[in-house]
Amino acid sequence: MSEDLKSYLLKIKNEVDIEIEKFLSNENSLTEGLFKSAAYSTSGGKRIRAVFIYLMAETLFGVDNEKILLPACSIELIHAASLIMDDLPFMDNSQLRRGKPANHVVFGADVALLACIGILSRATQIILKSDKLQGAEKLEIVSILSRAYGFDGLASGQFVDLKLKDKNIDFNIIRFINQKKTAALFSASSEIAAVIGGATKNEKQALVDFANNVGFVFQIIDDLLDIAGDEKTVGKNLKRDEMNFVKLVGVDKAKLYIKEYQLKAEKSLDIFGDKAQTLLAFGRYLIERAA
Repeated sequence: MSEDLKSYLLKIKNEVDIEIEKFLSNENSLTEGLFKSAAYSTSGGKRIRAVFIYLMAETLFGVDNEKILLPACSIELIHAASLIMDDLPFMDNSQLRRGKPANHVVFGADVALLACIGILSRATQIILKSDKLQGAEKLEIVSILSRAYGFDGLASGQFVDLKLKDKNIDFNIIRFINQKKTAALFSASSEIAAVIGGATKNEKQALVDFANNVGFVFQIIDDLLDIAGDEKTVGKNLKRDEMNFVKLVGVDKAKLYIKEYQLKAEKSLDIFGDKAQTLLAFGRYLIERAA
């Protein structure tokens, strides 16, 4: 990865980190513990989904940085909430997340669940209160976000994952889970960028195709890390005993899928020409961790 791209990613991460911290400030001592729980799980992270929105909106459509910031924060808030939910004792019961104890380990499952609800609510509020977005843009973005974490996205993916755990599952079921749990927020990021960038129908579809393909590859890489990774390096509990895409098709075939869908992702950006170079570089950077 070039130094320019590294600097750009760090800049976005810092901006998003600072803004999210503001959104979760609390002046009521009665709810201090709830906000501490929320802040605990919304700090840190690579801000990959926020970067997607920035790169697409800014480099492809020339959208002003100030207009991008709040939508980028909202997608990261939803991602953080989904991780809290994933880790709960009655879900995946993970003890480690982002290199530290999971939220429920520190604050209890009851507080963690309430923090998750609060974070999801705040993700919508910051869009509706934005003075940089037009009314129609706000409605579209809120609709995109609600689909991503609702029945059309994360909720359904997690349900199928939970109910079919340790049972015979096939390629189509695993693809469904991956699409709803991982690719959904990548896709939402691309749709949001298309909205604030004023993309044409074809441009929007190109971005969604890119995001879905990268999201699929991203999940395959996560599955590879579950098999061969190290918890200290990855920063979360690995699921070595659970069925996943890589276990289903094998490591060698999984790596072929990575190459195939990386090419599909890159091909989808042809419509943008040279403007897509930074976005392509970021996509390759995400995939390098599987090498």
